[in-house]
Amino acid sequence: MMEQERTVLDGWLYSNSMVYLPTTYRASVLAQMEVLRRARGYRARWYVTPEDSDEPVVAFSQVEYQVRVQPGSYLWGITFAAPFGETVDADDEDVDPAKFIHVQVTDACTETPLLSDYARGSHFAGFASFGSVASQVKTSRRAPVMIMPRLIGDPGLLDVEIYNGASVDVRCQLVLLVAEPCVPYGEMRDLIEKAGMAGIL
Repeated sequence: MMEQERTVLDGWLYSNSMVYLPTTYRASVLAQMEVLRRARGYRARWYVTPEDSDEPVVAFSQVEYQVRVQPGSYLWGITFAAPFGETVDADDEDVDPAKFIHVQVTDACTETPLLSDYARGSHFAGFASFGSVASQVKTSRRAPVMIMPRLIGDPGLLDVEIYNGASVDVRCQLVLLVAEPCVPYGEMRDLIEKAGMAGIL
């Protein structure tokens, strides 16, 4: 009789606020991540864009960044925050500037967009970054947003586009959550020796 694989118990399954149902999107994504969750040859790595939170996206403009990841990595999640800038005043109400930010991520190798279209930054935000505590509670959601894992091929470049449709400059950051392959010790030793740093081993 074949031994049945044990269920992976990790942080994705622990939630006091979300029921784990097999019919939900979250369950489908976790099923796609099963191999990564069991793999021992990958490590978590976060890539923040832009790295400097003081660098604003000017009103009604677009900025582009290129993120270099290790080839063979999997992009599996995205999160977003715009807590640094002003709020956009509309009819005397504070409006979250993240609603005016649109993002797109493209695999530079295949020129394939990872999102079907530009997506609002607020869709990836973990909570509202404006207004009263009550409004933040209403708009809080689980972060990060998981996507079906996407394999990033050689040369391991991701093009990130951020568009600001607000009438004010917005300082924001997009975080790409990646599982990247670990370099085996033997290969790492060879790389260190080729770099002329063998004395540090």
